[in-house]
Amino acid sequence: MKRQHLLILTVGLFFTFSCITSPSQEKRETPPIMDVSISYVNEDGEDLLKQSYFQFYNIYYLQKNDESGEFERVEAAKNQYSFYRDESTNRYALRVFPNREFIDGKSTTLIEDHRDNIDTLKVQGYNDGRGSIAERIWYNGKLVWETAPNPPRRFFTITKSSL
Repeated sequence: MKRQHLLILTVGLFFTFSCITSPSQEKRETPPIMDVSISYVNEDGEDLLKQSYFQFYNIYYLQKNDESGEFERVEAAKNQYSFYRDESTNRYALRVFPNREFIDGKSTTLIEDHRDNIDTLKVQGYNDGRGSIAERIWYNGKLVWETAPNPPRRFFTITKSSL
């Protein structure tokens, strides 16, 4: 009889503790998604992204060749970027999932527009196992976003004379 009570108590405690999660476990359930949204405007603040241009954009990742040690330009899959109308600015934006291969804490993504201009997106960050964390972002060498004091949304506007 004592064994049955002890067994029931042990099984009950096992199920009780197996359902409890700590706050640190809850935070890790959804891996962070490292995406960057970029809006392009001219000097007058007019939207430079046009739907007719979207098909001509290409995204490349700079990745280190393990054999040669040289960096190679590797085309990103089409699902690694998209265009959308940003509701807060009412302009089109390019959403990019930057290169997740960090070398010395930085990754490089190249953005080729419809006129074959190539811009550089550098991300300082790291992989935490289930996702990538961005700390700072540079666009063509200019710091455009950093973790603090900016909000978590990685959205910025680039001013160009034309695209």
